[in-house]
Amino acid sequence: MNSNSENTQPSLVSTHPTTFFYRPPNDFYHYHVSCKEISNDTVEHLLNKLLKESNVQSNENKCIFYYRQQYDNRLYQVSCEIVSPLMINNCLSKNFLGIEFQQNMEQENLMLTFDQKEYLEYHLKKYLSQYVLEIKN
Repeated sequence: MNSNSENTQPSLVSTHPTTFFYRPPNDFYHYHVSCKEISNDTVEHLLNKLLKESNVQSNENKCIFYYRQQYDNRLYQVSCEIVSPLMINNCLSKNFLGIEFQQNMEQENLMLTFDQKEYLEYHLKKYLSQYVLEIKN
C-alpha cells in the first residue's frame, strides 16, 4: 500500500472564517456576521446576566445569539448587523464600475424585527452547522 495515499485524501471538514457577510434565503438584507468563541466562564456570566435582565436584545439593528459548534462543542457568540443597502450599492459601483458617488451618507435607520432575528438565527445556525469555524490563536 502506498503511504502517500493517506496524506493526499481531502479533509472531510470544511473550515469557515469567523467574520463574514451572509444573506439568508428570501431576505432583502445582507448581514455582517462575527463569531467570537466564548469560554465557560463567559457562559456563566451571561446566564447570570440573563437572570437580571428582562430584555436581552434591546439593540434594534443587531441580532446576537449563541451557537455551539457540534464538531468540537466550542461555544460562540454570533453577532449580526444589517449592512446598509446604500453601502452595498456604493461598494459595487466603486469596485466593478470604478464610479464613486458623492451621495448623502446620512445614517439609515435599519431595524430588525423579532421575526427577522429569529429567521436570521435559524438560517445562520443551519448554515454554520455545515462548517467548522476557524480557530484564531
